[in-house]
Amino acid sequence: MRYGIGLDLAAKQDRCSGIAVIDSYYREVVRTGCLRTDDEIIGFVSNLKPSVIAIDAPLTNKPEMREVDKLMIKLGFRVFPPSFKWMRQLSLRGYELMTRLNTPEFTIIETHPKSVLKHAGVKNFKELLDLIGVKLGELQVTNKHVEDALIASAVAYCYVLGCVSKVSSYDGIIYLVRKM
Repeated sequence: MRYGIGLDLAAKQDRCSGIAVIDSYYREVVRTGCLRTDDEIIGFVSNLKPSVIAIDAPLTNKPEMREVDKLMIKLGFRVFPPSFKWMRQLSLRGYELMTRLNTPEFTIIETHPKSVLKHAGVKNFKELLDLIGVKLGELQVTNKHVEDALIASAVAYCYVLGCVSKVSSYDGIIYLVRKM
C-alpha cells in the first residue's frame, strides 16, 4: 500500500466531504481537503489509486437499524441508525459510491471516527496520528469534516498494517483502530 484514503462523506453532494490521504512510505498525511460530488470523489480516487478507502458512512442499501449498529451501541459507541432522515441519505449515497468504486484495485471499508477515538483511547485526530506514528506535516486542518477524514485515513492505514479492530455482524463491519 502506498496510499490510504479517509473520506468523511456528506449526505448531499453540495456539501463538503472531507478527504485525507496518508502516504505509508513516508508515514505522513500528504493531502487534506473537501470534495463535493461523487464524480469529484471518484476522479480523485481513480487518479491516486489507494489500497484502502475508509468511509465514514453506513455502507448499506437498506437504511435501517443494522445488527452491527446495535452491537456498536451495546459496546458503548454512539452511532446514529441509518433510518434517521439524513442518515438515510448518507447511507444511500455511501452505498452508491461504494458500488461505483468497487474494483479489485482497492478495498472499501466502513468506519466511525468518534468510535475510533474512543476505542483507541485518544481525544482527537492529532493524538491518533501520534499513536500510529503518522506525521501531519504542514497541512492545515480547516474543518470538522477534514478532522473526521483524517481519523478515517488512520483506519485505512491501520487496516493494511493490521492494527485495526472490527465490530462485525452479518449486515456489516465497522473498523476501528485497536488499542495500543
